[in-house]
Amino acid sequence: MNAKSTNNKRVGLVTQDKEFIQTVRTAFASSENIQLAVIEKSVAELRGEIQDADCSAVIIDIDASRLEEVESLQRIKRRLEGTTPVVVVTQQFNAAAVRILVQLQVADFLTKPVTTTDLVRSCIRALQGPGRGEQAEAQISTFMPAAGGVGTTTLVLQTAFQLHTSATRGAATCVVDLNFQQGSCAEYLDLEPRFDISEIENQPERLDRQLLDVMLSKHSSGLCVLAAPTAPTEMRTFNTDVVVRMLDLVSAYFDNVVIDLPRTWFPWTETVLLGSNDLFLVSELTVPCLRHTQRLIGAIYEHCGKEVKPRVIVNRFEQRMFENGIKQADVEDILGEHFAGGISNNYRLVREAVDRGVPLQDIDPNANVIEDLKRIILPDEASVMVSKPKGLLSGFGRGFLRRA
Repeated sequence: MNAKSTNNKRVGLVTQDKEFIQTVRTAFASSENIQLAVIEKSVAELRGEIQDADCSAVIIDIDASRLEEVESLQRIKRRLEGTTPVVVVTQQFNAAAVRILVQLQVADFLTKPVTTTDLVRSCIRALQGPGRGEQAEAQISTFMPAAGGVGTTTLVLQTAFQLHTSATRGAATCVVDLNFQQGSCAEYLDLEPRFDISEIENQPERLDRQLLDVMLSKHSSGLCVLAAPTAPTEMRTFNTDVVVRMLDLVSAYFDNVVIDLPRTWFPWTETVLLGSNDLFLVSELTVPCLRHTQRLIGAIYEHCGKEVKPRVIVNRFEQRMFENGIKQADVEDILGEHFAGGISNNYRLVREAVDRGVPLQDIDPNANVIEDLKRIILPDEASVMVSKPKGLLSGFGRGFLRRA
């Protein structure tokens, strides 16, 4: 009988590592619903063994530093045509390998030594994938400032609250503050940042669900924030493994993930951009900032290719009649198709919300800032019937451009 048509699932294991084979056997020994099919070959030697084994999912052990093995994995993914989820296990990751794995859309990737808990969790998620619907995977929205002081953190948090309470996307939502030196997501909500990077810096695999729960800061609304205490005097960076592990775990347990990315480009920045469903660059209405935004768009395409489609939000968009300066036509001309929309300048509201440590809607749920952002983030839910004219920004809301 076909293994995929019964409650019993067959998981293929491709490896020549006998110790790892024993680890995997131990991991699934107590499961009555998962059968293990071991294929003792290197990934480069595979032909049709995975298809012949009729696997519902497959674990592939590769050496990510060897180009021929990465290319073999690419061929296998094409051969499977998306019918069988793939969990990749390797000795170590480098930026190039992570980029390829993200582009190949593997179900998960783990680093040896792999704990049995992580391995089982990854396989169960992979096996559940086809039946979980289009919204099964976390939707990741990343915000990156084009310059300092453009209000990125405010937009990140407001986006998170809108997604968290959305009629169509409302579900578990987590904000991840990757600005380890000067991040302020937790402080904006009067929360204590609890993410202790030193706990996992040298052993990313230590970060599991239990430790994640301890390190999350939780708002009364149910929104979660993963943020580290700031270190203004330290210019710290981390291996890509640490950031990948953190985001992978957060994505496994939350439906919406909103990332506050620092302006500085780190070795892991490219990986984060490639793994995002939506990338928003935050700019403001000044010539220098718009020019820098143009350069940033070019840099993203240069490093990430066309897989990433940045969209620009112009914050504090304010234009008075009969005044000289940048016009909306100028902004559209400069940014072209990348222009997502503008956010009204409402300094008093934002300042009060920050000082009180509350979301904007707690002060004024109908504020122009909230409505402007909603037309960009959740266009299907934005108001379409209003009694008053919307002004300059009404036509700028557009739907998400999903990364292919």
